[in-house]
Amino acid sequence: MFTDVAAVGEDRAWAVGERAYSTAGHEPLLAEWDGRRWRKVMDALPKEVRMCHLTRVDASDPGNVWVIAHDPEGGEDGLLHFDGQRWSHTPGMRQEEVLALPGGRAWTFGRKARYFDGSRWTDHPIPINVQAAQALSPESIWAVGEVSTPCGRGTCGVPAAAYFDGRSWRRTPLSVAESAVSFDTTLKAVLAVDGDKVWAAGGFTTPDGAFRPVLYQWNGGSWQAVNVSGGQITGLARDSRGALWAATTRWTPEGPDGYRLLTRGDGPWRSVRPPGPITAVTQTAGGTLLWGVGGDTIVRYMT
Repeated sequence: MFTDVAAVGEDRAWAVGERAYSTAGHEPLLAEWDGRRWRKVMDALPKEVRMCHLTRVDASDPGNVWVIAHDPEGGEDGLLHFDGQRWSHTPGMRQEEVLALPGGRAWTFGRKARYFDGSRWTDHPIPINVQAAQALSPESIWAVGEVSTPCGRGTCGVPAAAYFDGRSWRRTPLSVAESAVSFDTTLKAVLAVDGDKVWAAGGFTTPDGAFRPVLYQWNGGSWQAVNVSGGQITGLARDSRGALWAATTRWTPEGPDGYRLLTRGDGPWRSVRPPGPITAVTQTAGGTLLWGVGGDTIVRYMT
């Protein structure tokens, strides 16, 4: 099962996930694209993660690739780094998202943010629980996810976004869809085009178990809700023509029919049935090549 994909050019990309080999066993799934074919490279991983699930991947260049490793059976979580020659492992970092920056730098996110300057890690306060992040530059970074708010006798999640200006993280307010107020809602994807155009997307679950989308656009000064129908949005990308692509899940999936790709250029939204259960998408520089992953599928789309 592939869970995430990252690309630094048309000839280098990485996809991560988990491979089950028995009713209870699992091992990391790591594949690399060399411009001609995908090949599995699990043998190159440190032994500390040989029983882990690889959940997220990001890369700024072929010599700066970061992967989050989780042990779902209570073992030690960690962070993997590829410097262009070998993979190394940093233990004890339970995070949800990783963001690679030029110069061997990186951010990791979860209930806290951690920054790696190339030699050491530092903790930074952040006002939201982060699920996804993207940088326009090292001094201009967007992160999205959720925050907890009182709800009945407990708490509910509401969508949230935060911005890093090179000095500190601050929350940027956004509205909550009326239909989503009573249920946990989170943002799972962010796509930053420039300072005046950023997309944030996610969804919520209805009482009958169906997934519904939420989508926002940043216009340079505030977030505006965008009306879209379909399933929960789990990935965003933009192609060379400027069209937006969103990977969606319509309900608790039991097969490929639960998944759709939504796309919109200058006209209305269009629904596309992918050849596999796509849950994460990414684009190369310029958007000439898009990759999508989900289940046991890797899909390539040329624009």
